[in-house]
Amino acid sequence: MIRSGTLRIALASFASASIVAVAAASWASEPPPPPAPLPAPAPSTPAKVAFRNDPRIAIVQRLIQGGDLEAAAAVCRTILSEKPDCDRATMLLGVTLSKSKRYEDARAKLEAARDSKQDYPERRHANHFLGWACYHLGDLEAARKAFEAHLVAVPGEPDSTFGLGLVALDEDRLDDAQKHFDAALAAFEKAGKTGVDATRVLTRMSDVAMRRGEVERAEALLARAVAANAVQHETWAKVARVKDRLGKTAEADAARANEQRILEALGRRAKQPPAPDANDAPAKPKDAP
Repeated sequence: MIRSGTLRIALASFASASIVAVAAASWASEPPPPPAPLPAPAPSTPAKVAFRNDPRIAIVQRLIQGGDLEAAAAVCRTILSEKPDCDRATMLLGVTLSKSKRYEDARAKLEAARDSKQDYPERRHANHFLGWACYHLGDLEAARKAFEAHLVAVPGEPDSTFGLGLVALDEDRLDDAQKHFDAALAAFEKAGKTGVDATRVLTRMSDVAMRRGEVERAEALLARAVAANAVQHETWAKVARVKDRLGKTAEADAARANEQRILEALGRRAKQPPAPDANDAPAKPKDAP
């Protein structure tokens, strides 16, 4: 015979077990909660490919620095005959061809260097040399894009900034040309390059002034250019023209003589000056009618 107390405990236990069973069944019938969203993947970066190097690259670099461009190109071609996938040699071959004024051949090599996936040290400068090859070929749009791309990789680089100034000058965008020349000159001066590089920029700044009819300003810019480096024959040629415009014949003749001496030292001769026209007539004083 079961006592009443024992029966109550048994019934209570049974009831609790039934409640748990019902709850478990209810939980089992409910759909599971959705999984937590995965974090967004980090932005991918282009994969870098190890570049094939060659000990002869150091020889090429020394030959380029020494001005022996033909020998440098020959070594590059030898490397590429043995290692066609040595993109570093391809770029340096493009540089030697550009410096040799073989711009069409240089352009093809430098475009390949620009598009290379190999992470060799000079790769970020491929657009710089490509820009100059395109500029000398007269492809101003391609030159502008290449110079701009180089400045993305190397912000503020003065020579590509100067290149953008030349493109703008050739397209008669004088305000843009002046802006780029100002930036290039400041960058060259900051880097301590106040000789030939400063002279190149100041000489082209005088071209902007001449196109604006600012002959006296052009004269002052050319005086600064000569002070920075006095052995640039192009600068002296422009000095002569400006002095002619200002009616300073003796100074113009002296400038032409300097140009001639520099060219003779280079084994060249100055071109005969063009016949004077209205643009080369002496400039009138500002207060003249």
